[in-house]
Amino acid sequence: MNGTDAGENAARDCDAALDRLELFLDDECPPDLEEVVRAHIADCPPCFDRADFESRLRGIVAQRCKDAAPAGLMDRVIAQMRDA
Repeated sequence: MNGTDAGENAARDCDAALDRLELFLDDECPPDLEEVVRAHIADCPPCFDRADFESRLRGIVAQRCKDAAPAGLMDRVIAQMRDA
């Protein structure tokens, strides 16, 4: 395997880990998948940074968004996420 192949494999590993990051952070991964994602994040500084950022962001949102959202806000957010 040459350096290009190794880089492509690493990128695929990162893509796979990041695709499962939301499930991982929500504790919704099956145990075997959780271990794979956890191991990748532990060995990959960019993916660790992304997971750390996402985890901290979730904590901030949970802490600061305790009030009920204004009527229609959730529908607008969902619509914008679908368009993105």
